[in-house]
Amino acid sequence: MALKLAEQVAVMFILLGVGIFIRKRGIVSEVSAGQFSGFVLLIVTPTLLIQSFQRDFEPELGLLIAATALLAAVFHLLSIPVTKVVFRGMRNDYDSVGRLSAICSNCGFMGIPLMSAVMGELGALVAAVYIAVFNLYIWSHGVMILRRTRRVKPREFLLTPCVVAALLGAAMFLLRIRLPGILHDAMGYLAGLNTPLPMIITGILIAEVDPKTLFNDPRLWLTAAMRLLILPLLMLAVLVALRVPSWFDGAKTVSLGIMIASACPTAISCVMMPARCGADAALGARLVAVTTLFSILTIPFITQLSAYLF
Repeated sequence: MALKLAEQVAVMFILLGVGIFIRKRGIVSEVSAGQFSGFVLLIVTPTLLIQSFQRDFEPELGLLIAATALLAAVFHLLSIPVTKVVFRGMRNDYDSVGRLSAICSNCGFMGIPLMSAVMGELGALVAAVYIAVFNLYIWSHGVMILRRTRRVKPREFLLTPCVVAALLGAAMFLLRIRLPGILHDAMGYLAGLNTPLPMIITGILIAEVDPKTLFNDPRLWLTAAMRLLILPLLMLAVLVALRVPSWFDGAKTVSLGIMIASACPTAISCVMMPARCGADAALGARLVAVTTLFSILTIPFITQLSAYLF
C-alpha cells in the first residue's frame, strides 16, 4: 500500500507542476482557475459522485455508506470546537478563513484519486459519501464562519450540486437504477477529469502566491499543522479508542478512507468560498499552497500510521 500511495501522490504533484508551469508561462490566466474550478464543482465532481453509486445493491454496502457518513460527520463536529478554541481572537480573517481552512480538506480533488488508488472501487464510494457530508458542512457552518453569522438558509446547502448528486446517486443505488450504457460512458469520461483537472487548477492557484508571504506569519504554519496533522491525529485517536475498524466487515476500509480524506490539504473551496462571502480569499490561497506542498510528506505518514494501528 505504501508504494501505491507514494506513486499516486507523485503523479498528483506532477500534475500540480503542470498547473504551475502553464500559469508561469502565461498559457492560462488566473481567471482560468476560477472558471475551471466552477466546471469541476458543477459538472465533474457531481458526475463522479453519481457514478460512484452505480453498483449492485448489497446490504453490506448500505452499512458501509451509513458508517462513512456518520464518521465524516464526527470529524467535522469534532473539528468545530477544537478550531474555535485555537483560532479564537486571531485577526486578519484567521478566525474565519483560517479556521475553515483547518477544518475543510481537499477530499474531492485529492481524496478521490488517493482513495481509489489505495482501496479501489470501494475507495471511490467512501470518498463520495465523505464529499456529501463535507458539502453539507461547508455550505452550512462553513458559510456561518465566513459571514460571522449564526443563520444560513437550508436551501443554500441542500441544493448544492455535490449534495444533490450524492443524494441522487444514493437513491439510484437503493432503487437499483442503472444508467444507460451511452450515458454511463459519457459520464465516465467526465468523471475521469476529476484527478488531472483539479490538480492543475491547484497548481495555477499556487503559482499566484508570493513565496515571501509563506514564511513571515506563524499563524499560517499553525493553521497548516491543524489541517495536516493535529485534526487527523485527533480523528485517528477517536477511531482507535472506539475500535471502529473492528465494528463490521469493511469497517477498516471505511476508517482508512476517513483518515485519508481528513489528512488531505486545505480544500480549494477555501479560496472560492471566502471570495463569495467577502472574506480574505488570498489567505485561503496561501493555505492551499502551504498545505498542498507539505501534504506530500504528511499524507503518507497519516495513512501508514492509520493502517498500522487498524
